Amino acid sequence: MLSLTAFSEVATDLQPIGVVAREVGLTPRAIRYYEELGLLRPAVRVKGSDRLFDDSDVQRLREIKRLREVIGFSLAEISEMLDADDVRTHLHNQLRDATDPQVRAQVLRAAISLAERRLGMIDRKLALVAAAATTEREHLQHLRQRLSAEEERRAVVPAPV
Repeated sequence: MLSLTAFSEVATDLQPIGVVAREVGLTPRAIRYYEELGLLRPAVRVKGSDRLFDDSDVQRLREIKRLREVIGFSLAEISEMLDADDVRTHLHNQLRDATDPQVRAQVLRAAISLAERRLGMIDRKLALVAAAATTEREHLQHLRQRLSAEEERRAVVPAPV
């Protein structure tokens, strides 16, 4: 935790949780929950004040929201993807700093392996969604067939007078 004096020396790009929540489209409660789960660590916590978030925190929250709402990942899957993001950043920095071609090739192999693992997670999720869509299409087709049969039966059987 920072004191108020130390806080005044911190970059001014920090935003309180309420502002970040509105910007990202989450509730402050959801953001605190993600923090409890270890998916997010606010840039600054001032004693007796709100959590303060920087641009990287906002970007991480956007990624959490995308993984949850768009792709439909569970919180455990999101944690794994975020961990992979952290590793990817580390590998990027290693590649940037390496001059030895052998080391660079080793870093690139690790990055490829990581990307394949992430893609595998997404492909598994897509397969589950595709299977659910197939099931729903089959159910819809079954309902349409039943409706068609009912309409044919009604056309054949005269209405009571």
